[in-house]
Amino acid sequence: MTRRRLRPAYTPDELARIYAAPHDHTRWDDHRLRVGATIEACRWFTSVEDVHTVADLSCGDAAIARSLGTGADGLVLGDYAPGYAYTGPIEATVEQIPDVDLFICSETLEHLDDPDTVLKQIRAKTGRLVLSTPIDAGHDANPEHYWSWARTDVEHMLTAAGFTVEVFMAVDPRPAGRYYQFGIWAAR
Repeated sequence: MTRRRLRPAYTPDELARIYAAPHDHTRWDDHRLRVGATIEACRWFTSVEDVHTVADLSCGDAAIARSLGTGADGLVLGDYAPGYAYTGPIEATVEQIPDVDLFICSETLEHLDDPDTVLKQIRAKTGRLVLSTPIDAGHDANPEHYWSWARTDVEHMLTAAGFTVEVFMAVDPRPAGRYYQFGIWAAR
């Protein structure tokens, strides 16, 4: 395994400052690319199974969840930043939500002090997960990221949490000069 801790965890006050405003995915080309690919992974689930309720507790601007057409009644949205029904760290908000058909965890695990526990918390709330995270970003300079890992590390974490990987795709904007490759998994 190549999983590696990049930096120590921030204090709650530091996190509140870092995540004071929701993330806007349209600011960077590589984020627009990753969001589009993550939407396609979510649509794979919605095309093969009945998905009526979707949760995303690190939703930023909620572009992924809102694109799925479940309607407002089927969306459970939250973020560390204020503005949603569930606000604060995902470690706390995941315990507050009802069970859902699909959970989206996009570009979140690498920001968490204990991603393994959060994956187990998510597993208790859903039978389906779409997850994205940077992979093979050992020299990740993003000060918000606590972790670097390879595809196999993430798949071991998913398996340990009780998920089975159904689909994997890589999004690689590095030829365009971006920092790292993103992995996207659809799991049950």
